[in-house]
Amino acid sequence: MIDLVIVVLYLVVTLAVGIFAGRNVKSMKDFSVSAKIFPTSVLVSTIFATWMGADCLIGVCERVYSVGLVFFVVTLGLSLSFFFQAYVFAPKIIRGFSNKISIGEIMGDLYGKPGQVISGIANVLFSVGCIAMQVKAIGFICNLFFGVSEFLGIIIGSFVIIAYSSFGGIRSVVFTDVLQFGILIIGIPLMASVALEKVGGWGYLMDSLPPKYTELTSYDGSFWVFFAYFSWCAFPDFCPELVQRILMAKDEKQATQSLVISGILYIPFYAVVSVIALCAILMFPDTDPNSAFLNVLDYSLPTIVKGISISGVLAVFMSTADSLLNVASIAATRDVFAVLWPDKVNDKSELTLGRTVTVLFGIVSIYVATMFYSMVDFGLFFSNFWTPAVVAPMFLYIFNLKTDIKAYLIGVSIGFIFIVIFRCSAPEDCTIVSQILGALVTFFSMLIWGKFFGTLSHPYDSNLVVSRV
Repeated sequence: MIDLVIVVLYLVVTLAVGIFAGRNVKSMKDFSVSAKIFPTSVLVSTIFATWMGADCLIGVCERVYSVGLVFFVVTLGLSLSFFFQAYVFAPKIIRGFSNKISIGEIMGDLYGKPGQVISGIANVLFSVGCIAMQVKAIGFICNLFFGVSEFLGIIIGSFVIIAYSSFGGIRSVVFTDVLQFGILIIGIPLMASVALEKVGGWGYLMDSLPPKYTELTSYDGSFWVFFAYFSWCAFPDFCPELVQRILMAKDEKQATQSLVISGILYIPFYAVVSVIALCAILMFPDTDPNSAFLNVLDYSLPTIVKGISISGVLAVFMSTADSLLNVASIAATRDVFAVLWPDKVNDKSELTLGRTVTVLFGIVSIYVATMFYSMVDFGLFFSNFWTPAVVAPMFLYIFNLKTDIKAYLIGVSIGFIFIVIFRCSAPEDCTIVSQILGALVTFFSMLIWGKFFGTLSHPYDSNLVVSRV
């Protein structure tokens, strides 16, 4: 009962903070990136909380439980990805597009209306799939610990997220992310500490584990599978919510610092999650790996500690869902609707549309979450739309190159077709790199077709004009 009170209190406080923070939103810019007034500590909190989703918590725990500490080494690739985006990508974005509110607008500057609309649609597909993963996880948590139906749990969690996200946009999202960051960095390490004490401490844990769980360079006996997973984590995917945080920074220095600090923080946090997984190996040796984290949470923690830890888990899911809901609504409003029907959009109607779309996507995510059994596979499938449409052109931009719209459309089409064929024909262990290969195929296709059409150029040329279709 006490655990339930703690969780309900957390949800009520989150809703109150979100509504209070968003009370002064007056325009679409307020709704999307707000004024560039956030200190670095707030940006770090919202970046960290946003990135840490269901797949990064329960998913990482499941993998460490299954294959051992090697998967913790794999997760270190994420920090490398953040460092690359901090030192290479973020400064170029701030210098070239600091006045934009979405990656779709950036693509619009580079590849005109087709680039903006395609990236907007890819953003929506990517985000809705990931949101559905989070709300399904919320429903599962509510069902497991409090006995409510999974569907009711999804509705309750989604209602809170939709309410403050649609009302206050990014301001509500950021301030609730700060709250959720504080909860998760208390709840999850506290859970790990209690679990480690129950198994007899770190020394006993390491001595008791079978040797395969302490191997650091072989994934299920294969170095190449390890390399594939590490590459997947290290690959910078320029995800829409991360680009949004970059655009919220005051300058290049703040954008870089925020990403670097976030990348460093993921290392000890994933270490904590790995400790929980290793404790689960001794505590529940024959359980389903997908349940390892939740078994430790459910059966091993005392009252109050369990309530705080459950709140921390919900904070992980909600902080990711609200950010993705916000960027999806911005993409649909600014990058699709406003581009295709510009005469029907003004400052006031755009904000109203953004709020309406937020509610709509929240409801769609609930529906999607109840339709699919494997939300991780669903999320990964729709993320494959993202890399050809956005990641490859962004890499071209990093190398100070761009093509025209025709080469862009051909390259994206080739990249997407390649991903579909590869995922249908490659061994299951290899499909994890489909997004990377798809981005590379698109990248080189754009280069080749750009040279063939004679349109490969430098994006900073003063006489460069984006071709119109």
